[in-house]
Amino acid sequence: MMGIDEFFAQLNNSAEDILTNFGVNKDIAHLVNVLVLSIGVAILAILANYITKKIIIRFIKKWVDKSNNPYDDIFYEKGVFNKLSHLAPAIIIAQLAPIPLNDFPALIGFIITATNVYMLVVVIMVLFSTINALQEIYDQTPMGKQRSIKGYVQVVKSVIYFVGALMLISILFKKDLSSLFAGLTAFAAVLMFVFKDAILGLVAGIQISSNDLIRLGDYIEIPSKNIEGNVVDIKLSVVKILNSNKTISILPVYYFVSDTYHNWRGLEMAEGRRLRRSVNLDMRTIRFAEQNLIEKLKSQGLLPDTISSETHFTNAKLFRIHLETYLRNSQYFNLNMTFLVRYLQPTENGLPLEIFAYTKDKDLNRFESIQSEIFEYIIATVPSFDLAIYQRA
Repeated sequence: MMGIDEFFAQLNNSAEDILTNFGVNKDIAHLVNVLVLSIGVAILAILANYITKKIIIRFIKKWVDKSNNPYDDIFYEKGVFNKLSHLAPAIIIAQLAPIPLNDFPALIGFIITATNVYMLVVVIMVLFSTINALQEIYDQTPMGKQRSIKGYVQVVKSVIYFVGALMLISILFKKDLSSLFAGLTAFAAVLMFVFKDAILGLVAGIQISSNDLIRLGDYIEIPSKNIEGNVVDIKLSVVKILNSNKTISILPVYYFVSDTYHNWRGLEMAEGRRLRRSVNLDMRTIRFAEQNLIEKLKSQGLLPDTISSETHFTNAKLFRIHLETYLRNSQYFNLNMTFLVRYLQPTENGLPLEIFAYTKDKDLNRFESIQSEIFEYIIATVPSFDLAIYQRA
């Protein structure tokens, strides 16, 4: 079967002969032939563009809508098929335009160069759209919700940009790619200096992704830089953090593998939020509890009936027993995790009574409310045990 380029070549040869046989001047016949066939090439390119965009793309859209596979929808939405259709008219022009313009080598060279540049740009756009679609598919997977590959994607895009730029120079200046790569080695030191942040960001990005150091949405705290907020963007060379005061901080990616910071992601993954706070008891008020104090506390429901007045308890121990019972029954804490009501090393400011436990509720506002309620209760209950909170005179 004859190809369209072969048909066009035969038409080019026969059209001029037909015009000459009708008595048209040979030069004029040649010009008319070139003009008519060039218009024909343009019409075919327009027709190819119409067929791909209006017919094939519409058919693909209907097929995507009927398909139960969600991935083809992503490829369509990212414009992979639409961008790919731009190649059709360019291929027609590149294949057929040289036939009628055979006597105009300079013009042919310009058209070929222009179409090659155009197709290179289209291919790069298709590759970027495909990468974006693959990234979105990955982000929807369980692994994608835990680990971002945005850094890797930017690296791949940068490589495509770099290779595309070299290919563009090769097309425009008719240079071999191998000679361009060889010439770049002489400028390697300069390139490393110019792209220092990008190179460091690339290395750091690989370390961050492979070690799962930070993710989008992580709550980061960097006291030395007065930064505290959520990671909202991770790019090749920078990380953007939205602080709790709604300001935005931007740090180089390599900071997160070379310096210290706090990542609160562990809190979100844990089964509770740690509460660790103490109140100082005045040691001058600690003494052995007398029977009347024990009976009074029992009558007020602050001690269980199992506590015997014959046992030598201090009022501090009675309070500690009561507080531990109160906290265990409060339903605030995850008792499967560490739960302690203990004394710390005495100081000149009194005897610290510390609560070390994990609340079930990890929300900051509710956590602070629980913490406040507990210490309000402690302060209000301490006098019932003939104790006092230490305060400097």
